[in-house]
Amino acid sequence: MTQQKKLFKLSYPIFLESLLFSIIGSVDTLMLSGFDDNAVGAVGVVNQILFLVLIAGNIIVAGSGILLAQYIGAKRPKEDVQNLTLSALMVNLFLGGVFSLVLVLFQPWILGLMNIEGDMLLFAKDYFLIISRFLFLHLLTMTFSMYLRSHGLTKTTLKVSVILNLLNVILNYVLIYGHLGFPPLGVQGAAYATVISRTVGLGILLYLVYQKGFKNHPITFTPKVLQHHLPKIFYYGAPAAGEQISYNLAKFVMMIFITRLGSQAITAYAYSNTLVSFVYIFAVSLGQGTAILVGWHVGAKEHEKAHALGLSAAKLSFLVSMFFCTLLVIFRVPLLTLLTKNEDIIALASTVLLFNFLVEAGRSQNLIFVNALRASGDVHFPFYISILSMWGMGVGFAFLFTFPLALGLPGIWIALGLDEVFRALVLRHRWHKRHGGLSSPFPTTS
Repeated sequence: MTQQKKLFKLSYPIFLESLLFSIIGSVDTLMLSGFDDNAVGAVGVVNQILFLVLIAGNIIVAGSGILLAQYIGAKRPKEDVQNLTLSALMVNLFLGGVFSLVLVLFQPWILGLMNIEGDMLLFAKDYFLIISRFLFLHLLTMTFSMYLRSHGLTKTTLKVSVILNLLNVILNYVLIYGHLGFPPLGVQGAAYATVISRTVGLGILLYLVYQKGFKNHPITFTPKVLQHHLPKIFYYGAPAAGEQISYNLAKFVMMIFITRLGSQAITAYAYSNTLVSFVYIFAVSLGQGTAILVGWHVGAKEHEKAHALGLSAAKLSFLVSMFFCTLLVIFRVPLLTLLTKNEDIIALASTVLLFNFLVEAGRSQNLIFVNALRASGDVHFPFYISILSMWGMGVGFAFLFTFPLALGLPGIWIALGLDEVFRALVLRHRWHKRHGGLSSPFPTTS
């Protein structure tokens, strides 16, 4: 099987899963918009906060995912794979409990930073408290999915995602508006639907992982095993997750800028993000597939194949992302009309989406090269350059364009685009310099 066919086989289920997730997210947004536009803005603000916290748990998922792919490529013993997985699960279960406790205790202060008020604040409180109590469900689900994907079982995670997301839609319909004898719960109903569907999805993934790697293999996990694997997980995972934390913390600061622009800007931002998610899901999926395959090649010491794969994936990602971005810009007004009837919000979001070409030109490359560099073990450089670019260009220009230059919400998008393009150029150069034509450029994971 050729490199391209292997990459496609790994990536297309991830793409379909991500597409389904975006579709379901849009359906959720549509359902909430039928309840109240302020509910959409509130959930968008809360999800930005919770996603930032969840990325801290991704330290474990990212680090163990890099190691697992390389272990599998190197054909390491089943016991090593099993113990690495158990180490990741134990730590993420602990982190989930800690995160939930901190979020519930400091909820008033956290939401106070977002400068929202009135109905939007009430909706945000309801959604925040319910979701934050069950964050451990999401962390464990991420870990189980990582295990299956590292083994190339992307079709399996797709099937689970279909079940989970369809259940979420059904529960949203029942609980948000009140059907089948249930009272209308609004935003609380959306939160409960998310928690219930995640619980079901976690149960299915637990069964599949047990059948794949634990059923016929005795568990040898001990505290010493955790002590052995944890430093390696953090070595690879901390910079990878740190980069994501920095990115989303930067977007969190930008979200604070947006809240200063008023409720219409907040809601326009939420709707724009909903539509934009359909553009970059291909690049996200291709990046994840690239990471798995690069990890296998690195584990097997097939360095030239890893290098060529990164370049071809980046080219494909750019072409497809630009195609989807063009479709979004052409049909942006009809699509926004499906989400809201507020003409002012539609006009603002329509203007914002015109600048998405700049964002996707860079993001389509970053998602490939960042994943390829991480999978090869080169995790620190992307972290350092991301912090420099995100805060120096992203946040810095966002403030400059939004307030002193009075560009408002479009200024945020321009700043995001400049950040993405700068990082894309630097990371592509890094891939060439570090991995092009070198006989053994990758660190080992022994």
